[in-house]
Amino acid sequence: MVGLVLVSHSRPLAEALGDLLRRLVDPNLRLTCCGGVGQDRAELGTDAIEIQQAIETVYSEDGVLVLIDMGGAILNAETAREFLNLEQQAKVRLSSAPLVEGGMGAAVQAKMGASLDAVANAALQSLLPKQDQVQDSRPPAPATLVPALAGSEILDVTLRNPHGLHLRPAAVLIKTLSGFPGEVLVENRTASRGPVLARSLIDLMRLQIRQGDLVRFSVSSPQPELVIESIRSLVESHFGEAGKSDLLSEGVHALDLAQPFGASGGIAVGRPVLLDRIVYSVPTYMVESTSDIEREIEKLGSAVAAAIAEFDCRIDRLKKLLRRPEQEIFDAQRMIFDDPTILKEVQAKIHGEHLNAAAAWHEILSHYAIDRENADDPYLRARAADFREVERAVLDLLIDEQTGSALPDQPFTEPTLLVCEELTPTLAEQCRRLSMAGVIQLGGGTTSHGAILARALGIPAIGGARKSLEQLLKADRVVINGSQGSLWIDPSPEVLAELVDRQQRERSQRRLTLQESRERAITSDGTPIQVGGNASSANDVLSARTNGADLIGLFRSEFLFHHFDEEPDEHRQLAAYREALEPLGDLFPTTVRLLDVGGDKPLKFLPQPKETNPFLGTRGIRLLLANQRFFRAHLRALLRLAHSFRVQLLIPMITDVSEILAVRKILAEIAGELTKANVSHRWPVPLGAMIETPSAALLIDQLLSHLDFISIGTNDLTQYILCAERGNATLTRFSDSLHPAVLRICEQVIHAAQEREVKASICGEIASDPEALPIWLGLGLREFSVTAAAIPATKSLIRKLRISEIAAQFASNRLSLKGPLDVRKFSRSLWSASIKNPPDS
Repeated sequence: MVGLVLVSHSRPLAEALGDLLRRLVDPNLRLTCCGGVGQDRAELGTDAIEIQQAIETVYSEDGVLVLIDMGGAILNAETAREFLNLEQQAKVRLSSAPLVEGGMGAAVQAKMGASLDAVANAALQSLLPKQDQVQDSRPPAPATLVPALAGSEILDVTLRNPHGLHLRPAAVLIKTLSGFPGEVLVENRTASRGPVLARSLIDLMRLQIRQGDLVRFSVSSPQPELVIESIRSLVESHFGEAGKSDLLSEGVHALDLAQPFGASGGIAVGRPVLLDRIVYSVPTYMVESTSDIEREIEKLGSAVAAAIAEFDCRIDRLKKLLRRPEQEIFDAQRMIFDDPTILKEVQAKIHGEHLNAAAAWHEILSHYAIDRENADDPYLRARAADFREVERAVLDLLIDEQTGSALPDQPFTEPTLLVCEELTPTLAEQCRRLSMAGVIQLGGGTTSHGAILARALGIPAIGGARKSLEQLLKADRVVINGSQGSLWIDPSPEVLAELVDRQQRERSQRRLTLQESRERAITSDGTPIQVGGNASSANDVLSARTNGADLIGLFRSEFLFHHFDEEPDEHRQLAAYREALEPLGDLFPTTVRLLDVGGDKPLKFLPQPKETNPFLGTRGIRLLLANQRFFRAHLRALLRLAHSFRVQLLIPMITDVSEILAVRKILAEIAGELTKANVSHRWPVPLGAMIETPSAALLIDQLLSHLDFISIGTNDLTQYILCAERGNATLTRFSDSLHPAVLRICEQVIHAAQEREVKASICGEIASDPEALPIWLGLGLREFSVTAAAIPATKSLIRKLRISEIAAQFASNRLSLKGPLDVRKFSRSLWSASIKNPPDS
């Protein structure tokens, strides 16, 4: 029988509905209820962990249908499903059906033994009888905001971002499309909102595009296929947001905003300093004459331009400290300043209502901040702070009194904690500049952009401390634990000493972990393993070295080229590579992958015809060989780079040996040209290939004769072997690279490389998975390339493992493993066996 889970913000409501269904349908239904938060679940809210446990309570091979009331319950239900294993996720369905009618329809079908599809469909159809009887109808869709574009190409996609098209992905979309001529309309087909032009953050956010919504893009451009493939690539990559990214995580429990909560980890001790923000009223007056109106419009433009200039200076100061996702926070916020819809509405207030610029700006920006605050999704509510900060920045320049912080220009001379209403990106940057020990927010949230930046910058922070404001105003010393959300005000000497000691121990442990990460990773039975870092920029390179990378195992060239609107010559390419690799010095080994783009991730200067399936189209080395002028300039730049840096070259998307021979031939020709022109370069350089197609894996014996090394790209190899596009949410059960089919092919590749003494490494996401590590070591891999942040943990795990024990266990059990869940269970047993049998002393 299909299991049913009823989720409501109100625990009594969910339980009453459960009682109703058991009485009317069957007392033996596989049904459970959950909802409410706080003591005795008496407060309104939902909890992802409780929902997960409820699903597991009624789970069976027949599946589970989860019925949800609204808002945050949807997000928590989605999070709960992600906590399940892949096989369970495939048999758990979330329903948008009305709770009462949907529950009744689903219960009737479940009792009859219907399939999960039939139960889910009955829930969705449950309102039809009532609608037929009452004879009401759905309200008409809102009028089209923008006329349809004549002759436009259409792309329909389903958005998968957990929080929908919120501020940051909307900004990424606008920024991407701004590089193409023509116009793009965006429409939320699910909610009948739009279409709107993809120029304004505000217009895009008004579409209220949520996860799972059907979105239509109408493209009118001289090269619509390029625009469409760029949009498709953004959607498939979730606009650069990882599905379980810490960047977006708010935690699985609903926050009790009446109590302090953790926002950014770490312990901070110091004197509290309250942010002194001047309270004022925005001057409001009428401007009647045409000249006065034009003067106000001019003042507005000047203030916005000056605010943007100050904002850009802040971005420049932080750019080297942040990863690309954190930098995109600033990109999104910057777009608010000169958003065309905002400016148009402010100017309309000045022209039509004769308001002065400051009052008009305040009214419009306050409206959008309040609109965000009223969102159901806590993550979207946190975006209100972005609008408020932009509002204040421009008002500072429009009126005489300054609303900015009264913080000093120079760093504090003693440990200090900032006490503020809410941590904004501006304040986070100021905290770093002033070397502040930590932040205490009276309100705030864990998903505010300021909190995200605090985590990126390593600044401890808590929120929800409003009840302690009076005590904070009088305090001499405070302590916070940003991981736990703890706050101590004027603690006793004994407690303070204990907390300071704990702080020092944490710092010592971090230093020790970082220090150990710079040492070689050697297994407990003496086998050295190389752990490299993946990188795509100077920041990534620096982060990899800082975290203890033995090498750069994969430098992705394509990210350097997204900045070029026109085809770069060899000099511009060489300059870009040198800038990116500068933090390494000339002796650090680096594997540079040749430009790896295609229809799934196109570049403006390498146009391609539209392909039905770009993953199986002209990409990687196929595209490079088809664009000889660019490819030769590309290889010239890399051979010149090899003169100054210790690089080896990696060919992407290899299918057979002819492609390797073609690349070697061109490299030899280019080396001859450079020698003849007396241009410094290095040739030969080690040449390797990405093993990411089944063809390359099956022909590995032929390829190895012409290669110096190989790198297994598990992301693409998995989707090709299992015939499952990794961006397809309905096929997640086929996305695990520990599937036995993938492992068997990888085993052939690794053993062939070992026989010919060709180095083999792995660089996909699975390389840093703790459950995958023993498996790859058992298969014979001795080199891994992982994200910079994963390097210390990966090295630490390797040091705990005993390869001889793993190899023996793996050899006797590998053929009996039937699925990725079996493999992961077996891997956990390898951990136990390896650690319980330490090497002989």
